[in-house]
Amino acid sequence: MNYFQRTPISYRIVLGSALVMATLFLLQAYMHHYVYAELKDMGEFRWWREAPVPYLNFLFWALLAPLIYTFLKRWPFSGRPLGPLLLLHLGLALVIAAFHEASTSCIYYAILHWRGEFDFSDPGMRSWALSALPPAILSRFMEYGVLMGVLVALDNARMMREKQTQLMKLQNELQKSQLNALKKQLQPHFLFNTLNTVSALMDQDTDRARTVLSRLGQLLRITLDKEQRERVPLAREIDHIGHYLGIEAVRFQDRLHVDYDIPASCADAEVPSMILQPLVENAIKHGPGFTSERVDIAVSAERRNGSLHIAVRDNGRGCPDVERAVAGSGIGLRNVRERLRLLYGDAADMQVSSPGGQGFTVHLTLPFKRNDTAT
Repeated sequence: MNYFQRTPISYRIVLGSALVMATLFLLQAYMHHYVYAELKDMGEFRWWREAPVPYLNFLFWALLAPLIYTFLKRWPFSGRPLGPLLLLHLGLALVIAAFHEASTSCIYYAILHWRGEFDFSDPGMRSWALSALPPAILSRFMEYGVLMGVLVALDNARMMREKQTQLMKLQNELQKSQLNALKKQLQPHFLFNTLNTVSALMDQDTDRARTVLSRLGQLLRITLDKEQRERVPLAREIDHIGHYLGIEAVRFQDRLHVDYDIPASCADAEVPSMILQPLVENAIKHGPGFTSERVDIAVSAERRNGSLHIAVRDNGRGCPDVERAVAGSGIGLRNVRERLRLLYGDAADMQVSSPGGQGFTVHLTLPFKRNDTAT
């Protein structure tokens, strides 16, 4: 990031605002002179003397704005302890104010010298210029405070916009997850296979047929729920994928076995809604959907060192190149990884492995937090 990008808004806006403010102050000075010139015997309004003052002042503040914003981000007022922090900012304000006034005064007097209105060799003029520095520095000190306040407000507004953007991304990712899950569940082959399973069971085991229909209804009800929360208890997620895996277990009969290891201490742990659906779909895709042998799928969770660890394992078809497999598995696993990044940043992680090229293990790590929402 270059120097002029270190502002909470575009530097063009900063520069444009400085020019507008300088112009307004110059016009104010002109109008004051126009109204009171005769009353106060002010003489002719000299543009070369008056114009440089506001433009030098505001443009120099525009030049210093990225530096001051850097100070704000390096030592934010939200830091602790607050006392030393305030003293630090007061010291920086005094230094910057003195630097600003000394620099702009030299430029201003150089312009006046060029116009023949100031003589550096005149001791009286030099003495007057030096005596004018302290009150001018005090003015710049107060202006620094105003600029810092504006930067704080703009930075807070920027962070609010970023949070709103992040929230919109999360909501979009949740909608994608729901739509992707709905698409998976409403694909003709899934419905046909499920209904064919029910049809076959009607003459053999009506209780299991009713169970499959009940699970299908619950699965669609949860997926179509318009009030689906962004984060839910782990028990609710397990219940959701349980309906999906329960149907698949009946369809594949003895070739699919599902095992759950969810301790009671993890049941109310907060997890992103629909986060496990793509993981079990991936296990089915590389398990009984690909091989005619028995496939075991294990879903487990544990709390360790303030984090929730969730694992979905299968012993189906593995892959020596895991990253390539993940890239080719559609949006499901990539969506999970992106949602974790948006929700938790570096505090969450997703690892996909295929030990020895046999089966897949997807391991999620996220901060442990309880969610008391009723399941």
